[in-house]
Amino acid sequence: MDRRISGSILSLGLGLAGGWLAWPCLRVSAETVPAVPASPVPAKAVDQASRYKKEVEPLLVNYCYDCHGDGSHKGELAIDSFKDIAAMQKNRDVWKRIREHIGYKLMPPADEEQPSDQERQQLLSWIDAAVFPVDPAHPDPGRVLLRRLNREEYRNTIKDLLGVDLEVENILPPDDSGYGFDNIGDVLTLSPVHIERYLAAARQALDRAVHPDPMPRPERKIAGATLDGPGRRSEDGHYLWKAGEAVCNPEFYQPGRYLLKVVACGTWGGNEPPKMELRLDGNLVSTWEVKNLMDTPKWYTAEVKIDTKGPHRVGVTFPNDFWDEKIPDPSKRDRNLMVNRVEIQGPMDGPLPPKPETHRAIYGERRSNEDDKAYALRVLSGFARHAFRRTPQTGEVERYLRFIGVAGSQGQSLEHGIRLALEAMLASPSFLFREEPVQGGGKSDKIVQLGEHALASRLSYFLWSSMPDDRLLDLADAGQLRQQLDEEIKRMIASPKSERFISNFGGQWLQLRNLTSASPDEKRFPNYNRSVGRDMRKETDLFLGDVLRSNLPISTLLEADYSFLNGNLARFYGIQGVEGKEFRKVSLAGTPRRGLMGQGAVLMVTSYPTRTSPVLRGKYVLQNLLDMTPPPPPPNIPQLGGGHGKNMTLREQMEVHRKDPSCANCHALMDPIGFAYEQFDAVGSFRNDDRGNRIDTAGKLADGDAFANPEELRELILRKHGNEFQRALASRLLTYALGRGTDWYDRPAIDAITIKASKDNGRFQTFIRAVIDSVPFQYRRAS
Repeated sequence: MDRRISGSILSLGLGLAGGWLAWPCLRVSAETVPAVPASPVPAKAVDQASRYKKEVEPLLVNYCYDCHGDGSHKGELAIDSFKDIAAMQKNRDVWKRIREHIGYKLMPPADEEQPSDQERQQLLSWIDAAVFPVDPAHPDPGRVLLRRLNREEYRNTIKDLLGVDLEVENILPPDDSGYGFDNIGDVLTLSPVHIERYLAAARQALDRAVHPDPMPRPERKIAGATLDGPGRRSEDGHYLWKAGEAVCNPEFYQPGRYLLKVVACGTWGGNEPPKMELRLDGNLVSTWEVKNLMDTPKWYTAEVKIDTKGPHRVGVTFPNDFWDEKIPDPSKRDRNLMVNRVEIQGPMDGPLPPKPETHRAIYGERRSNEDDKAYALRVLSGFARHAFRRTPQTGEVERYLRFIGVAGSQGQSLEHGIRLALEAMLASPSFLFREEPVQGGGKSDKIVQLGEHALASRLSYFLWSSMPDDRLLDLADAGQLRQQLDEEIKRMIASPKSERFISNFGGQWLQLRNLTSASPDEKRFPNYNRSVGRDMRKETDLFLGDVLRSNLPISTLLEADYSFLNGNLARFYGIQGVEGKEFRKVSLAGTPRRGLMGQGAVLMVTSYPTRTSPVLRGKYVLQNLLDMTPPPPPPNIPQLGGGHGKNMTLREQMEVHRKDPSCANCHALMDPIGFAYEQFDAVGSFRNDDRGNRIDTAGKLADGDAFANPEELRELILRKHGNEFQRALASRLLTYALGRGTDWYDRPAIDAITIKASKDNGRFQTFIRAVIDSVPFQYRRAS
């Protein structure tokens, strides 16, 4: 079971007041510094113990002890084995499951006597107060593990640091996920394979970014298949099977000396190889005998002088064609020439080309009278500040100077030595791990405010999935980042880099990454293809980005009457008047599509390849939009359709399935929500019937509220369960921002985030600012 605190499950699942929402709220500003460690609150332990004896234990004895007490321990749970509240607090994971099962009405089983709603609420409120107490005056920021960069963070950091886009998917192992995200410290393990791969990735990135050797002369390659003239062209080149000339007219940008290279091969005729002539503007430059055969092309090089810039005619001529079918040896009957390509290098005189911009950004310009050590130290210090996301410590960079000596001992230049040092920095823990050092050491359990550099890193990896830029580092250096948080958050959201937040947070929260592995049945859904799937993902990314950058209320995610479509996707949806490849904002008025649950990407990831799944769609709404995570199905439950009858509709099959008491409670939560969207098939197309059967979208939530269609369900969610939706987003944002799952002690932070956002009409950017202001984001334990 997911360890995250699950928002308020009661008002939707049970129609009860209280639950998690009854816990006290706390609003915390960035300046609030808790003075003592957070801890469970024992002040009312005696009262809770007394309440347990008077109110709670009799309920447990009546409803639970038949299976989980008095010597019974079904499912290896004996509630009466916990002798006091302290024992319960030591086993909070067990009591989380107990609370969830009571809250979901999974226990007692459906065929046993059930407590009243008031009794159930009594149990839940006691568990909250006694087993999961929090002290609002001393909030606990929790512990965030030292964690390495995940694969996407590594790619973006290398891109922003070195200016090269490395295809890390082909180099680094994939990351595991926890709590729905792949940036969770608990699962970001480090293996020997990772270390080898990180070193290989650093080498490949630096090979593309820096050039310690002298720059080569400019070189252009002209494929033989693009040459004009007689003969036959293929991907191998230009095949001259009779006498003739293959010609190109390249541009020479300045006068000078150039090397003209022809890569060629051929077939012999008689006892002679083909001859090849190189001509420049019709004048013979050089002649060669091409003795190498077709599978062994070879370079033929000549130097020429170009007097005027502009286009010049370069011709490769085959003058000695031969054909004699009477020759006994078939390999000597036909003499031909294959021109694989032409290469032009130069000009060979004059100054060498400048180093690429990526190299110059790192190495900079060497100052006059600056010795090797001073220059290397300056370059490495500047690089370390960005790579380590902080000011280097005293003596930290100096140790990398040893690589200058290593390069010198091998006869290499100072620039080679610096490159070796850069490689070592990219393989160091300070680069690969998200460090958050505590001033004065980290041996106490005191709660401390993050330093400004650590805050800059949390901000940048939250909103950009990458390292802080110069602006953030400069503010952190000056100790002014907290003072200018509003401006910086707005700047970061407006930056193109925030696309990474949309892709990484949105792609995982909404499970859009699963689209890449979706494979709908081609026979059942002939109108669907891969390009439609790609456009669906882009639609949802653009939609989520619009809600974020326009700072719209998050209710827009559920009720928006617009989306972003191109011609391809509009045709698939059956929407008229949209043409072309470009995406644009399109009104959905008069269509059955509204918000996320009307978008093909969401509808597809909640379906099977051959059919829809009310269970998956219902679970998706509960888990991702209302932060309610139903437990996994019990073991040995038959798959849907097993013995249910081939002529039954899907709804009828599900109703039979729900007659099993072990299935009924969970499906009562999920199925009605899923059936509301049954008019959208497994690839998100709208339909009026399911293979001739009428589709019934009506349903009833577990709290008794009925709805007839997805529009009424949406209104129910927004009107009666909007707070759960806000808490769901707050919990997911906090999980993603911290790199850990939220837990019971995060309740005050989630309360504070939700309250702050609701006061601003639930706007998306206000949620983000509230997460950044929260105690878990701003503080940490010193240990």
